[in-house]
Amino acid sequence: MENKTDRRILRTKKAINGAFLELFMEKEFDRITINDISERADVNRGTFYLHYIDKHDLLDQCIDDHLNRMINSCTFSKFTEEKVEMVEAIEALKSLFIYFEENFLFFSSMLSNKKTYVFRERMLEFLSSAIQKKIHIQGINQNMDKELIVQFMASAFVGTVESWILNRMPNSPQMMAEQIWTLFERNDIQ
Repeated sequence: MENKTDRRILRTKKAINGAFLELFMEKEFDRITINDISERADVNRGTFYLHYIDKHDLLDQCIDDHLNRMINSCTFSKFTEEKVEMVEAIEALKSLFIYFEENFLFFSSMLSNKKTYVFRERMLEFLSSAIQKKIHIQGINQNMDKELIVQFMASAFVGTVESWILNRMPNSPQMMAEQIWTLFERNDIQ
């Protein structure tokens, strides 16, 4: 019986999240009401409040869930601080771009709505942390400020992903992974 309850909860949360994202594409966050979300998800307001405090909590949980799943989808996050082989790195980046592709509605909603700077900031934090662990301050990066390079590369990556998604993913995940890896290699982030 417990599994059925869990599945129902998951199904309800999925409906609420889906309704929220659809509404998010249609109107500004401030104009979305709990009634709008409940009606679109075909649940009552009480059911909404069983799972979320308010629409801000829903947004935060939605962002956290997707960023965690994004991190888990990318095998890059499982690498140690050792140098990564090109084939492994491209596969890791490809898995990340496939995740973006599979969750287009969420990412396009978050990136196209200017009020969701929270999502962009959290994504930047994650990528900055990952790049910080991978960057080498020898060779081409010698005499450079490490924090400046990290912020530059993380911002460039987020901007590239944002452009790719908002332009409806004109290139394949494989091509994006290969191009991004080349840029990382040029900047000695391996």
